[in-house]
Amino acid sequence: MASSSTVMKAENGQSSSSSSSSSKKRGRRATTILTLPQPRPHQPKERSPLTIATLRLVKEKAEKRGKRTSRAVSVRHFDNTDINYYWLLPGWVAEERYVPSGRKGLGRIYKYYYDPTGHMYYSKREVLFAWKKMNIICLDP
Repeated sequence: MASSSTVMKAENGQSSSSSSSSSKKRGRRATTILTLPQPRPHQPKERSPLTIATLRLVKEKAEKRGKRTSRAVSVRHFDNTDINYYWLLPGWVAEERYVPSGRKGLGRIYKYYYDPTGHMYYSKREVLFAWKKMNIICLDP
């Protein structure tokens, strides 16, 4: 596909790239096709030393457990510098695991949270409860 070019389409579905003056004589309509901007290469964010230490602990614990996940599962880690996880404290890490299902494009995202010691929590509610229990943060009911 050419970038930002004009393509003439005939009524019978054939396409040709001719000038607009000749297209009016033949009864063809001009259609402009715009190309979408190409995505920029992924640039990793600067992670804090606390986040790096937590990620190291998480990966060590995963290696000790052994390889139990499928090859199709993709895992991504986030910290408090990411938009969706701004509420995390420094050193806490969120993990998203995408597990594809039988149908193409469908699947499920599982979210897990890790504290700086490497302990895993299964929901945001558990994380907030742990913060309240540790007297890190007090939440009003």
